[in-house]
Amino acid sequence: MNVQKQLITPAKAAELLQANIKNRRAKSPVILKYVKEMSEGRWKEDTFELIKISKTGVILDGQHRLMAVVKANIPIYFHIVYGLEDSIFDVLDTGSVRNATDVFKINGIPYDNTLPAIINFYFSLSAGGTLSRGTHVNLRKSSAELLVIYDKSPNYWQDIAVRSNSLYASFAKILPPSFIGGLIAFFDSINAIDSEEFMCQLCTGRGVEYEIIHTLRNKLINEKVSVHKLNPQTKIAYIIKAWNSFRMKQSIKILKYTPSVDKFPIAI
Repeated sequence: MNVQKQLITPAKAAELLQANIKNRRAKSPVILKYVKEMSEGRWKEDTFELIKISKTGVILDGQHRLMAVVKANIPIYFHIVYGLEDSIFDVLDTGSVRNATDVFKINGIPYDNTLPAIINFYFSLSAGGTLSRGTHVNLRKSSAELLVIYDKSPNYWQDIAVRSNSLYASFAKILPPSFIGGLIAFFDSINAIDSEEFMCQLCTGRGVEYEIIHTLRNKLINEKVSVHKLNPQTKIAYIIKAWNSFRMKQSIKILKYTPSVDKFPIAI
């Protein structure tokens, strides 16, 4: 590992960026903010916020600053550390936050924009949470954890992503792919065959076996166009209650849940 203060010209910045083999999506507002600071002479050079470059030339941290140098066409001094291990990329804490979607994209994983949320939602459901704002935040997995989970069963998670996007379109975008995918994985862990049938009937409205699924579909469709939105806990409770009725082959039509009164249902 080698740390040095170096004048990075626009040409040198372009060279470093060209050698970079992977990185997260560039965020234009961040680049433009840096360009403005550099152009107006307000860029502070001696903050010791390192540009980090791996042994293989991957820019682990600093992509936006280098892009700004090219765009501003102004040479800037940076402290640069060379020779880092590529493996630290996923856990670096940077000014432009590298989220799970960035990490999945960088690792060449298809459906990088939905799979992290799918996996996170599945684990939250498994632990009895909803991932709603302020609820069970500690249940969220880090980007590195999500990548490890994905790598254990990549074919399964890819299949989940494909099915989720298909059902998302079938259900007129009433539920997001991340929500659908998390539910599929959660119900799969109980009974994969029933999971397939229940989610297909719910999202397509075809071959519905029990009135409870029609009731749930109507609640979700009405909620989508209503100004009065269901909170995530209530929405998930409805789905789990319908799932339980489906599994028990109950012909019921009423679907109720009051958070302040009713105990959150456990999927069976």
